[in-house]
Amino acid sequence: MINIYLCDDEDRIRDQIQSEIEKKILIEAYDMCVAFSTNSPKELLEASCRAQQKQNIYFLDVELKDAEYDGFLLGKELRRIDPHGTLVYITSFQNLAFRTFQYHLEAYDYIIKDPKKQRDSIGKCLESLHVRLRQETNAQISEVYTVKIGDMVKYVPLKDIICFETTAKSHHVILHTKSSRMEFVGNLNEISRQMGDAFIRTHRSYLVALDKITDINLKNNSLMAGNVECLVSRRMKSELLKRVGRRGTPEEGERGWLPVPFPKCKEP
Repeated sequence: MINIYLCDDEDRIRDQIQSEIEKKILIEAYDMCVAFSTNSPKELLEASCRAQQKQNIYFLDVELKDAEYDGFLLGKELRRIDPHGTLVYITSFQNLAFRTFQYHLEAYDYIIKDPKKQRDSIGKCLESLHVRLRQETNAQISEVYTVKIGDMVKYVPLKDIICFETTAKSHHVILHTKSSRMEFVGNLNEISRQMGDAFIRTHRSYLVALDKITDINLKNNSLMAGNVECLVSRRMKSELLKRVGRRGTPEEGERGWLPVPFPKCKEP
């Protein structure tokens, strides 16, 4: 989900633009939403700082009547908070592109405050953004796993994932990384199909990244992956040894921990 932030100190204009954005999102079923709308630059900056998800879209009024920020200074501060965010300016004047160069803002588009034109301008802007963001997502899809937790979407680099584990709650899964633990609604069978050969289903409750496995103890029906101890079912012992490149039989592992014959992951 891509979050959209809106700042315009004219309430009527801001409401109109928000309404047009939301209509376009609804009609086209874009994976976007208006997450925050305000007449205050400081409130917008605070909301952006609080947001765990970055790479947001910001619709900003150029002519903000604020003692500290006009639209360009607000955009400059947002660039610091959210370097890969997208800036779209709302203005009554058409020839302001040179100002964005002065501030090194790389604005994506300008929406002219004109009831006859702004609906079409907003629609075309969102269409273009949707195509660009979809292309970027497709390019990154092999590198991240997307987790939806309530209304929040997180993108977890595949290289950071240690394992997935089911919970006592039906259709709930825990994703483990070295530094985090995220619980979300999911199905381990479906996740296993998505993750492919880089992961192994060691037990009905565990899907483990092969390159994170450091030690195997078949006597205790377990293995260590990063800082997580995972279960190993009896029927998966031979397959596990085969997949990690360990020569020998499951019976060897009954005598204790078997170090996996490839280096542990380097510290980031």
